Amino acid sequence: MKKFFIIFSYVIALCFIIFFGANIFLNNYFNNYFYKTPNLIGMTIEETEKMIPKGTIEVAVVGKDFSNLPAGEIFMQEPSENKVVKRGRTVKVWISAGENFFEVPDFYGQQLFEVRSFLEEKGIKIKEISRTSSDLAYNCIIATTPGVGSIVDVNKGISILVSNRASSKTVRVPDVIGYTLNEAKEVIKAQSLFIGEIIKMEVPGLESNIIVDMSVSAGSRISAGSNINLVISK
Repeated sequence: MKKFFIIFSYVIALCFIIFFGANIFLNNYFNNYFYKTPNLIGMTIEETEKMIPKGTIEVAVVGKDFSNLPAGEIFMQEPSENKVVKRGRTVKVWISAGENFFEVPDFYGQQLFEVRSFLEEKGIKIKEISRTSSDLAYNCIIATTPGVGSIVDVNKGISILVSNRASSKTVRVPDVIGYTLNEAKEVIKAQSLFIGEIIKMEVPGLESNIIVDMSVSAGSRISAGSNINLVISK
């Protein structure tokens, strides 16, 4: 009986040694090769550099937009907090431009109706639309005030300078029937044309967003800067 208890004690001790040894090994292995991403939201880049140990992760700024956080603070990160990643992994972050601010994009050459829709969707005020002669097609954006890359208060908005000169150049309408909507946009844009109204219709057996008809026949010649209406599958 005594011999049995001695053997049993040895087995229990061995189990404890294996259990704790495995845990120590896993902890050391994790610490050497992996890292849990910290919460960077609300921090500045300078603060992350002080807080994150060297050799763990790299922080890269990939975007800037207005948010409900003060200007200069991180408002989004990828991967998010507490994700286990390999050491040396890059964490992407987006910096806030302030609660009511935005960075003016490059609208040059885009149609006024497209830019107006974009600004309305973002809640950005258009202060004034001016027109002048230009080599650009009619109603295309020439410039904005403030200029590209400026940080602007949403409520103050921007002014837009637009071409009032209709282009005398004619271009051939490309055949985009059978293309996806995204493909068609690129082809039509390359011909100095624009997409106007998009109508959706049910087409049995056809996947969605495929061009099935155009308002202008392919091969026709029309003025550069003209709009082409498209019919696409639902």
